[in-house]
Amino acid sequence: MSFTPTEDQKMLREAIERLVQSECTPSKVRQWDRDGVFPEDVYAKMAEAGFVSMVVPAEYGGIGSPMSDCIILFEEVARPAVDFATRIGLQGWGAMILADFAEEELKREILPRVAKGELKLSFSLTEPQSGSDAAALTTSARRDGDDWVLRGQKVFSSGAHAPDNMIVVAARTAKGKTRHEGISLFLVPNDLPGLTIRRLDVIGRRVLGLTEIFFDDVRIPGHYLIGEEGKGWGYVGRHLERERITLAANYLGSARSALDEALAYAKERQQFGRRIGEFQVIAHMLADMATEIEAARWMTAMAAWRYDSGLPCRKEASMAKLFVSEMLQRVTAAGMQILGGHAYTTDHDMQRHWRDGRNATVGGGTSQIQRQLIARELGL
Repeated sequence: MSFTPTEDQKMLREAIERLVQSECTPSKVRQWDRDGVFPEDVYAKMAEAGFVSMVVPAEYGGIGSPMSDCIILFEEVARPAVDFATRIGLQGWGAMILADFAEEELKREILPRVAKGELKLSFSLTEPQSGSDAAALTTSARRDGDDWVLRGQKVFSSGAHAPDNMIVVAARTAKGKTRHEGISLFLVPNDLPGLTIRRLDVIGRRVLGLTEIFFDDVRIPGHYLIGEEGKGWGYVGRHLERERITLAANYLGSARSALDEALAYAKERQQFGRRIGEFQVIAHMLADMATEIEAARWMTAMAAWRYDSGLPCRKEASMAKLFVSEMLQRVTAAGMQILGGHAYTTDHDMQRHWRDGRNATVGGGTSQIQRQLIARELGL
């Protein structure tokens, strides 16, 4: 594993930085956060710049970038707000599931449009009564002629309401010997009759938004079944390592922004006749924040390197997701303390990083689930 970025990676990071700094200024992001609005024009510019095509396989119109490049993308796109990286991450996870398991006709229909930014993907697994125990889902799909008919409810679905979006939905198509059997995946356009999407009123992650979805006999064409009937749980698990590494990179970018704001404030704010960064207690808080971020960077890079190398990375991906998500909460909490009363106002971005970061140890697999997975990999 090389610890030195290639020239191409340096150029990639610089290109992403330029676009993000130009299009996602602090004042704009604050307004999007207040209004709960995702700027689709900015997403279109990211797609035009090739950011979205990085997470779509090359044989279906994308670039198919290695994970070591993708974590640069996610880290930098998350700098203004983690929701920008989440939107692109959803495209990557959905695209890989389709590329691996969907019928060739469906791949050719969907993936080139995703790469161009013309079509979006989101994912819906969680239900009101099945969170960490995701296989306990009850949303059902039944055959009706050549179609499938979906009935049930999903919740905490990121960005499902986006325009031109198709939702990858996990639904039960049969009762198996275990809860994991009989689950299938479907591709569901979000504007079909019988489908209702309600945006949740949440404290953070307000730019992209979390939704709940109601399926009231939603009819979809038969060829929107992804892969084989009843094999959906295995399809979901195929790319969990990718999701966890992606999330770690997202949170790394957000933590870097929190550190930058805390450091800038500590260099400017004066109390007792000195800049507060000159007081040892504040300086040590900042040193700890920087150290944790650097550790998180290398854990994420190691997991990505193992993924690209075809090496087992289930343990490393869970470790990265666990450490970086909890690091983000520690860093943003420390940042709130350094900014003091000013952190509690929306004139500063620290409160948003703090609010957004609170979801990190819950979404994408809780910290408790990650610890259980790591323990299992240790042979416990």
